[in-house]
Amino acid sequence: MEPAGIHIDVDAPLNEVIKYLYCIQTPVDFETTYQHLSPNLEMMLIFNFGKPVGFSFADNTSADLKINKVAVIGPLRKMLTYELQPETNLIVVVFNPQGFYRLMQLPMDGMGESDLIDPDELLQITGFLALWKQLDSLPSLEDKIVLLKEYGLNFIQDADHATSPLLKGIDYFENPMIQPVRAIAMDSDLSERTIQLRFKKYLGYSPKELLRFLRFKKIISSILKLENQEVDWHGLVEEFGYHDQSHLIKDFHHYLGTTPHKFVREIVGKEFCMSREGKFYS
Repeated sequence: MEPAGIHIDVDAPLNEVIKYLYCIQTPVDFETTYQHLSPNLEMMLIFNFGKPVGFSFADNTSADLKINKVAVIGPLRKMLTYELQPETNLIVVVFNPQGFYRLMQLPMDGMGESDLIDPDELLQITGFLALWKQLDSLPSLEDKIVLLKEYGLNFIQDADHATSPLLKGIDYFENPMIQPVRAIAMDSDLSERTIQLRFKKYLGYSPKELLRFLRFKKIISSILKLENQEVDWHGLVEEFGYHDQSHLIKDFHHYLGTTPHKFVREIVGKEFCMSREGKFYS
């Protein structure tokens, strides 16, 4: 089946806040299917112009969750499984780290990991429903994208100077020989506790969570590159610094709600995707 979605890039200065827009439009004869999005710690603002879209996180398939008109999801810590139906019509705004904070100006540490959030309830306004109505009235995807970009440019705030050390220190998380929080704290002449609190406030997760996620992301990327070849699980455990195979299994349950073997057998190659690479770590 051909991919249903397209990525749309944004230009500066909006690309400091928004990673990209992801748009899904399916035809009337589209065969209903389920898509699996790997966890990515990203915030997503979703506009739905079609039928309600059902979704679930990891293995919690019993939850009756639906995206109606506009919703916020994230930071995405669990695999997101969502239903694509005929005439699905979605625009997803995917944010860079601290980008959601710059738009909403709300501390990120209160965001739930498996919540579907109404942004108007979050901000105690009616602005996003009004924006959805404007977007819905426009005849083409191109017109909708233009309005969304204009809205973003009008409402994003300047970057808080407190986020600068966090973003400058992102590369430290890719080096297993460095303790990233300590390195960022030394670079910025701040305490390690201050760095930890700023991660939670501006990005919505802790440095420890980020380290765990980045390691797991490398595992998934390695498996996808094998293209149906047999997976050397013991080799992956050793290469990426897991204590043992049970430690790896624990992460599969945590992020995907399944076992490594079931992931390879039942999900890989079946509408499973990872977020597109961006200017930061995800």
